Amino acid sequence: MKKLITFGCLSLVLYFSSFFIAYADKTSSFDPVMRLGIFYPPISDGASRADVVVAFSLWVQEQAASVGVRAADVMLYDSIDDMSAAFDSGAINVISAPPLTIALHFKRENLADGYIGLRAPGKLNSVLLLARTDKNINTIKDMRGKRLIVPEYHELADMFLDTLVLKEQHMPYRQLFSSISIEKKDKRILLDLFFDKTDVAMVNESAYELMKELNPQFNEKIKVIASYPTKSKSYMYVNKNYPFRQKLIDNYARISSSIRGKQFLSLFQQELLESCSVSDLDTYDELYREHSDLLTKYRKKH
Repeated sequence: MKKLITFGCLSLVLYFSSFFIAYADKTSSFDPVMRLGIFYPPISDGASRADVVVAFSLWVQEQAASVGVRAADVMLYDSIDDMSAAFDSGAINVISAPPLTIALHFKRENLADGYIGLRAPGKLNSVLLLARTDKNINTIKDMRGKRLIVPEYHELADMFLDTLVLKEQHMPYRQLFSSISIEKKDKRILLDLFFDKTDVAMVNESAYELMKELNPQFNEKIKVIASYPTKSKSYMYVNKNYPFRQKLIDNYARISSSIRGKQFLSLFQQELLESCSVSDLDTYDELYREHSDLLTKYRKKH
């Protein structure tokens, strides 16, 4: 199920509206419509569809009209298969989704380089496996029979944890814990861990760092057991066949340093944009292969 929102291309149009103005005269013979497809479930904890429409529709419509763009659309997808098919057909020409999801569901030959939002220069937003310090948990083995909370719609966290448990305990992680809960918001997960409503949890590093800043007691009660390095929760890639793809990629630095770009980045607690290449997805391929090999071995024995 997808929802077409005709209010503009969200962050991409916001960032690149100045680019369209600069190139409008040069590209008047081509309709410079951009269609961004967003995989919605992983970001649904931060904004509802209605919130997105209210926040951005009027502004982006005005910007699109001012540069003569016929339409600038955002399409929210609940099905990654539908989104991948739309990208292959050219119905959307820019995508935003978690990197593992892109690696698993999108054809590499259709992807061109893109960009990601960073919290700060050189700062990661790794997936963290956390545990309470008072539960005597120092290894994966120590988690047997403990309580776990995992984030909803977080394919990378799920695969990373399953890989760790399969490797060290030779079983899927769902067999290791006494109870497993799913929570939508990282903040709620961290609070449950802090107040002893769970023993182990998975979150992204940005949420954990923020909580530590707000409450230094987090350092006393919670520790990191393992982490999977990743730069951002979502990556954006441009369709290889989109005529303006290289200009979008080349202009990411200028746009992120603009006043309008900085304002928008701050809404998502990000500081800058950085380019990313299609080859950046290779590391997620490696995780997938390792997980598949471990799962195959487990199934052969059971």
